[in-house]
Amino acid sequence: HTSNGEHEKALEYYEQALETNPNLPQALNNMAVIYHYQGERAKEAGDEDGANKLFDQAADYWKRAIQIDPNNYLEVQNWLKTTGRMQRDIFF
Repeated sequence: HTSNGEHEKALEYYEQALETNPNLPQALNNMAVIYHYQGERAKEAGDEDGANKLFDQAADYWKRAIQIDPNNYLEVQNWLKTTGRMQRDIFF
């Protein structure tokens, strides 16, 4: 659904997957990617507040994914640090 632009439907399915297994970093990452993408679109449209809210949502999902799999998502960890959305370096 994500690749077809059906982001809300994709988010619903990822939420269902997390209800079944809350330790799926792939689902958390994919949800974060959708929110980040939506944030980029909002930013391009001049909606800085909306973009920041969406980026914050993406950050929340990425932080959860990193807590489960701290050796993965290195580019995301850099993004979290450079945007000030991550205060600590270690997720153990």
